[in-house]
Amino acid sequence: MTSSLPPSAPAAAVRLRGLVRRHGDVRALDGVDLDVAAGTFTAVMGPSGSGKSTLLRCAAGLDRPDAGRVEVAGTALEGLSERRLTLLRRDRIGFVFQSFNLLPTLTAAQNVALPLRLAGRRPARGEVRAALARVGLAGRERHRPAELSGGQCQRVAIARALIARPAVLFGDEPTGALDSTTGAEVMDMLRSLVDEEGRTLVMVTHDPLAAARADRVVFLVDGRLAGELVAPTADTVAATLAALRPAGAAAVGAAAVGAAAVGADEGGTGAGARVGAAETAGSAC
Repeated sequence: MTSSLPPSAPAAAVRLRGLVRRHGDVRALDGVDLDVAAGTFTAVMGPSGSGKSTLLRCAAGLDRPDAGRVEVAGTALEGLSERRLTLLRRDRIGFVFQSFNLLPTLTAAQNVALPLRLAGRRPARGEVRAALARVGLAGRERHRPAELSGGQCQRVAIARALIARPAVLFGDEPTGALDSTTGAEVMDMLRSLVDEEGRTLVMVTHDPLAAARADRVVFLVDGRLAGELVAPTADTVAATLAALRPAGAAAVGAAAVGAAAVGADEGGTGAGARVGAAETAGSAC
C-alpha cells in the first residue's frame, strides 16, 4: 500500500513575525506577521502613512525593527552586526528605489557593476553587458544617467539590483516617477522576472493597475495587516483600497482609477498604465 503526500508549500523567501517599528510615539508597524513565498510577486498597498515603506525597509534590512523577527532566505536579521547585515544586503537582497539612485558620473555599465566592485569582485567578461541586455538596454552601456530617459534609468537600477543574483528583489514605488507607458513597460519586465526566472519580488505601490500585476496584494492600515487579495485585478484592488480609506479619499481614488482606465483604452497603454496623472521623469535620474 502506498501513500502520497500533499505537495509542500513553497519556501518562504521572506518571513516577518510580530514586527514593530516606532517613529516617536507612532507605531509605524504594529505586530505584522507576513510570509512571502519564493518565486512569487507580492504587492504591498494601503493609505498614506499606513507603514508600507517602513515594512519594506525592515524586510530588506535597511531599517531595524524595534521588536519582532525578520528572515530573508532563511537568515534571521536580528542580532546581525552592521557588517554582517551589510554583507547580507549586498549578496542576498536587491532594492529598487523610486528615484533610481544612480551615480551621475558613472556610465550605465559602471552603475550596474558597482555592487560587484564594492564586494571586491571583478565582473565576469560580458556579465554587465548581459545584465543590461536582459532589461532591454543593449548598446546603452556607455551612456550616463543624464543621457537616458527615466524609464531607462529605472532599468539600469533594476539591472544593478539583480547583478548579484539576490534571493529577493524589493521595490519601493519603482514606477512612481515614470509616465504611464514607461511604467507599464517596467511592470512588464518585473512580471517577466518572476514568470521566466523564478525571482521573488516584493513591491510597494499606490497604483491599483501596477498591483494587479502581482500574484498577491497585501493591505496595511495603521501599521497592521488589513487583508489580502490573491490573483488581484485593478477593480478588486481599487475597491479594497476604497473600503480602507476615508470617504473623501475613496471618492478621489475611484475617480483616478476611472480616468486611468479611460486613458489606457484611448492611448493603448494596456493594463500596466498607471493611475492618475503621471509625472514624466524625462532624463533626470
